Amino acid sequence: MSTLTTSRCRQPGALDARCWRATGCLKHLRSLSITPVVARAARLVLILAGMLMSASGFAHSLGQTYLYLSFTETQLTARFEVTASDLNAALGLDLATDGSLTTAQVEPYQERIADYLRSKVTLAPGGEPARLETASTTLRSPKLAQYILSEFTVALPGGPPEYIDVAYGVMFEVDPKQQGLVLIENSWRAGTFANEASVALTFAGDASTQRLDLSGSTLLSGMWSMALLGMHHIIEGIDHVMFLFALLLTSVVQRENGRWRGVADFRSAAWNVLKVVTVFTVAHSITLSLTTLETLAIDSRIVESVIAASIAIAALEVFVPIFRSRLTLVVFAFGLFHGAGFAGILLDMNIHGDYLPLTLLGFNLGVELGQIIILLVFFPLLFLIRSHWTYLRFGIQGAASCLILVASYWFIERAFDVDLPAGEYAQRLLAFLV
Repeated sequence: MSTLTTSRCRQPGALDARCWRATGCLKHLRSLSITPVVARAARLVLILAGMLMSASGFAHSLGQTYLYLSFTETQLTARFEVTASDLNAALGLDLATDGSLTTAQVEPYQERIADYLRSKVTLAPGGEPARLETASTTLRSPKLAQYILSEFTVALPGGPPEYIDVAYGVMFEVDPKQQGLVLIENSWRAGTFANEASVALTFAGDASTQRLDLSGSTLLSGMWSMALLGMHHIIEGIDHVMFLFALLLTSVVQRENGRWRGVADFRSAAWNVLKVVTVFTVAHSITLSLTTLETLAIDSRIVESVIAASIAIAALEVFVPIFRSRLTLVVFAFGLFHGAGFAGILLDMNIHGDYLPLTLLGFNLGVELGQIIILLVFFPLLFLIRSHWTYLRFGIQGAASCLILVASYWFIERAFDVDLPAGEYAQRLLAFLV
């Protein structure tokens, strides 16, 4: 028995406070500029951040119908998106097309719409035509037009196939100028999640059959995609980067009579950094795994607030020797919360079953690769300038002050669930710079 619910359309390009938290403070890289090369690098990071922030879902257009495919280990979900006006034309319905369509108006036509879609589309995993079992019908209401979303399931007892033959003819008998677009929305093996931008197949004007090649989607490619996701997540997650950077600030200097002096030995400094990062890695790996496996649940508001506080406290060490011999213990404690923060993206992907252990392994490896990249970029640079008077007198204190200021701002926003006005100004600045 099919079900009928209502869902709101995602608003492409919407920027909320959390988006700013992830990218807005990149402007502070400019305060660390030592050479024109660093300045250009900061500019590049800002441009990349702008690209990430502006990325949005696929823009629907009139005269097109859509088929989104999602794969699990044993099932294919096929979701059609067709406007109410197109279904009126194809089936002689009287659905409202002025944006006022409701679930109650669609409900009497659910099975008729499902039968029409089945008659116009054939999915043949491995060349064998499959029955489309009705799962649900929902509504999406973007500004352009209201879409009726009809979802079907196909059993894949042998696992995801190497190819699917797709015969598509939705609306072609009514309007030869129509296009049918097929997209792979979710596929662990292909490393594709919530895709609404990359079109896999395009059908134009006549009912025809095309082959969707899935042979490149393997366990190895899926694990590599998870590693890339983990690497991207830590590098894009500016709060995690800022915490590591706060730790690195004091890794190349030591206190003597209340003043900072550059360390003499690169090897010992690198070894100390390696120990601290290893402790951080062990800690966040524990909570990343436990949270993703849903064994541990910590309120996201608490997690995000503690992550912000960890940056400020780590940077405060520049001014007050609060860690002393407890550095590894403090890093381990904060690492546990950072791991819960990492897990958020995997929970949103809703990965279960046989893929989950591989997901955790690949994602963890990616996070570690991302950390290594961060260390390779920042640690040698800081070591080179460790004894320069600009770093000892202004650089380390200035960088720490910026970290404390931004982290405190985030803590207030996250702990008290408020949006302070600086976020909007930061977005405007970022838009101006890029």
